[in-house]
Amino acid sequence: MSRYANLSREELVAKLEALNLDPEARASSVAGPSKVKVAKARKAKAFNFSAHPTRHIALLVSYHGWPYSGLAIQTEDKGIVTVEGELLKALEKTRLIEEGKGWEGCGFSRCGRTDAGVSGAGQVLSLWVRSNRKQPGLGWRESPEPMAPVKMDENGRPLTIPYSGEFAYPRLLNGVLPPAIRVLAWSPVAEDFDARFSCKLRHYKYAFHLRPTPSSPDLDLDLMREGCKRLIGEHDFRNFCKLDGSKQIESHSRRVIDAWFGMDEAYPGMIVFNLVGTAFLWHQVRHIIAVLFLLGSKLEKPELVTELLDVDANPSKPTYQMGSPLPLTLHECGFDRLDWRAGGFDGSMSDITAEEMKGEKDSRAKLERGLEEVKQDMEIRAWQVGNALRRTREIFGETKVEMSGSNFPVGGGDVLSTINYRPVLERPRGETPDEVNRRWREKNAKKVGA
Repeated sequence: MSRYANLSREELVAKLEALNLDPEARASSVAGPSKVKVAKARKAKAFNFSAHPTRHIALLVSYHGWPYSGLAIQTEDKGIVTVEGELLKALEKTRLIEEGKGWEGCGFSRCGRTDAGVSGAGQVLSLWVRSNRKQPGLGWRESPEPMAPVKMDENGRPLTIPYSGEFAYPRLLNGVLPPAIRVLAWSPVAEDFDARFSCKLRHYKYAFHLRPTPSSPDLDLDLMREGCKRLIGEHDFRNFCKLDGSKQIESHSRRVIDAWFGMDEAYPGMIVFNLVGTAFLWHQVRHIIAVLFLLGSKLEKPELVTELLDVDANPSKPTYQMGSPLPLTLHECGFDRLDWRAGGFDGSMSDITAEEMKGEKDSRAKLERGLEEVKQDMEIRAWQVGNALRRTREIFGETKVEMSGSNFPVGGGDVLSTINYRPVLERPRGETPDEVNRRWREKNAKKVGA
């Protein structure tokens, strides 16, 4: 016999209300819990993205480059794991963008494309995402379809749900992203904002050790600084990049705003090369650091930089090894004004109240805790590798092997050695940009005509 058989009608209704079941499910619950589940399953509806407003925002993203095959998503090969691929999955999973529409469906733009192995600490993306805002604001669009029917109170008046602020976008995304990718902040932006074309400058950092190997001398930073000075200004950097005929770039002129070397006090012996410019060519930073390494190794003179920038005398690039991608980081993307925040506050950060700042600080603290966990994990891994090195030296003593020939670093701990060093300007040359573009057009025309 059912345990509800002896209950009066009033007692049964009270029991159902206590269980907080909706009217459709209440009748089913009398016959057993399995029917309740069926009723709820029938009520479940697919998420209708079009019934929600959207807004244009910028995201500040950091990522470790070494686990990924670059930043940009590779649509032609779904087996390749990229930073943007992970971001796209996270945005769809949190229903911040419409599933299946891809980047084209949300007006996506990135500040700078980084290649495989290159990291980012200040990458900026812009896109349209689902909004929790209930009224017009900066870069906000009303839903194209009507929202769900407004609920009424017992007197037939619409129930108003107080606006509790915008979605805390970083927290939502970081909850489903891998630890190697973190969304640091978001900012409301106008509809015409574009992460690529609104950017005023890009700041790259490249870290390396002053002493490339235990047995090699320190790099000559004075010579490298002299080479830096010659980079500043607007120049044709065709000899400091990798040419790409598919892009059909006609002008390789770019402006370097500043270039300098700094020390990192937290890591003795670590040097950081800083390069700031309005825009960069493909592999430009890695080619520049490679030439500067040759200066620091005293295999070339600073005048080499000037010679390579003289495209009348050197219209095509001599062959030389570019720097490793591992130590390179896109540190900052500069804009006229972005109003970063980590939480769901939806006003000007200059007007935030003390009470609202509590929620913002909570979001920042959670973000910092997550980053600190990853940082300590990496430091422990480095400590463990260091233990193996120290133990080896305890057993055998420090072994210094004099490397013969000419040696020079290429970054990331790699050092190249050659018996007979050949000066850069005496090496074989590649094609000029015009030749590369022409050859690509001819090859492409043959494919189209086939």
